[in-house]
Amino acid sequence: MGMLSFPYRLPNELMEEFGAFTGLHWCGGEIEAPICDAIRAYMKPQPTAAAQQDAMTDAGYQWKQVFLPEGTRLRASFGRTPYFAVVRGSDIRCGEQSLSPSAFANLKGSGNRNAWKAVWLRFPGSE
Repeated sequence: MGMLSFPYRLPNELMEEFGAFTGLHWCGGEIEAPICDAIRAYMKPQPTAAAQQDAMTDAGYQWKQVFLPEGTRLRASFGRTPYFAVVRGSDIRCGEQSLSPSAFANLKGSGNRNAWKAVWLRFPGSE
């Protein structure tokens, strides 16, 4: 790689802060590599939290035609008392139990509830 030598004007305060940040003397030649790294990092910023969420694995629970991504919260209630579960990996977890949607819907009560009607979902990132 070729090397071009151009003088650039940077405020002394900025170079002093950068030197304090890197632990290198700001007017020495050894600060050149960290400056190049900082410029490269600026040109290629880290992914945002939303982009990282999108890049997550495809972990989740397939419930017939509905895919429940990891982190989906499930809610059902019996006798006006709600109970909850969450998708972890490829399981629906309620406490230490791994359940199907039907088993979760019927965890409390008579045992003949339709999970499609009894379970409410909150997907990751939604309110």
